[in-house]
Amino acid sequence: MYTVSVSKGYLALRTAKAYDDKNEIGELYTGDTVEVTDTSDSTYWYVYSAKLNKSGYVNRNYLVGGGSSTGGSNYTVSVSKGYLALRTAKAYDDKNEIGELYSGDTVQVQDTSDSTYWYVYSPKLNKSGYVNRNYLVGGGTANTGGASYTVSVSKGYLALRTAKAYDDKNEIGELYSGDTVQVQDSSDSTYWYVYSPKLNKSGYVNRNYLVGAGSSTPSVVTKTVSVSKGYLALRTAKAYDDSNEIGELYSGDTVQVQDTSDSTYWYVYAPKLNKSGYVNKNYLY
Repeated sequence: MYTVSVSKGYLALRTAKAYDDKNEIGELYTGDTVEVTDTSDSTYWYVYSAKLNKSGYVNRNYLVGGGSSTGGSNYTVSVSKGYLALRTAKAYDDKNEIGELYSGDTVQVQDTSDSTYWYVYSPKLNKSGYVNRNYLVGGGTANTGGASYTVSVSKGYLALRTAKAYDDKNEIGELYSGDTVQVQDSSDSTYWYVYSPKLNKSGYVNRNYLVGAGSSTPSVVTKTVSVSKGYLALRTAKAYDDSNEIGELYSGDTVQVQDTSDSTYWYVYAPKLNKSGYVNKNYLY
């Protein structure tokens, strides 16, 4: 299902794939919906209009939405500076710009067939056009957020940043232990792109201070500590060293496992200590 979006006038339903007054068989206005049955043409799609009870061709550039009734795929704009241009064509040209999108703005992706320029609908601008897909992060349907994680810092705050770097100048918000974020892009090994409902902003955070994962009702892998004597050390690094210990875990204590990529040391969150760190996985069951 797609929705008609025109800045003025109407979108003509036509008997042929051509702009011609003679082939018009109906008028569709902003808000009207159509069911798309053929998208093989780059400009004119064949649709059925329940309102008109007719089928015909329409210019696809004036349709937004798509997919099921829950909407198209949602992506978030991420630019290090300036804006991402919404364009009328798949080309970098000042003359084809029809709007400006900034970091944190969301778009609904309608066509991903091009390797660089995707066709999107911007609710903020109420316009459709092409954008460079390299500045979009996220994905998923319109009614689903990203995986939810919880911030866990031993002191101070976790900075929300405009770039994947530790720099006071790129901080745009402060997140404290217990705050939640929705992860949109986890491709980087250290900095993940997230949306913070508390701040109503998107940006990068150091993923080492996030725990949890899953949907809004996350399913976390929980393990129980089992040591024959003494304690299991929670550490700041993947090494056996008294200087990197930040906590003590005893038999029966539980941890939430976040990273199992290492063969010996797993990265975990300890609710008892309210800290995250590395533990020897051989003492977890």
